[in-house]
Amino acid sequence: MPDYLFVYGTLRRDYDLKLKNRVSENLRYVGQGKVGAAMYDLGRYPGAVKSRKGEEVIGDIFLLSDADRVLRILDKYEGIPEGRSDQGEFIRKKGRVKLRSGKEVNAWIYWYNLDPKERQPIKYKNYLNYLKNKSIR
Repeated sequence: MPDYLFVYGTLRRDYDLKLKNRVSENLRYVGQGKVGAAMYDLGRYPGAVKSRKGEEVIGDIFLLSDADRVLRILDKYEGIPEGRSDQGEFIRKKGRVKLRSGKEVNAWIYWYNLDPKERQPIKYKNYLNYLKNKSIR
């Protein structure tokens, strides 16, 4: 079964992050997708929390050719203790992601694992659009 990754913040395809150079040969861009979630501004990056209130977060879906290697590097970047994808500021879990075509895939997603109530909600579904509008203000 193929391993997919859904990213919505600094790991997005059009966000300039040097870390992606370390894993780019193991990522094949599939397209944009969306999940039922609310997004929050955490300062230098966003965090998404699952939501059933009709909120959506748009991101990029990648097919992983060496999932163990990619996830080990990204777990470290996301602050997840080695071998513990269920602990830290972010947790990594599989979830359903809907592609623009309507197809759904089961993908790894880094969810924000802390209480977001003190954080600024991001009303934009797309973090990259949020950043563009934030810099205009």
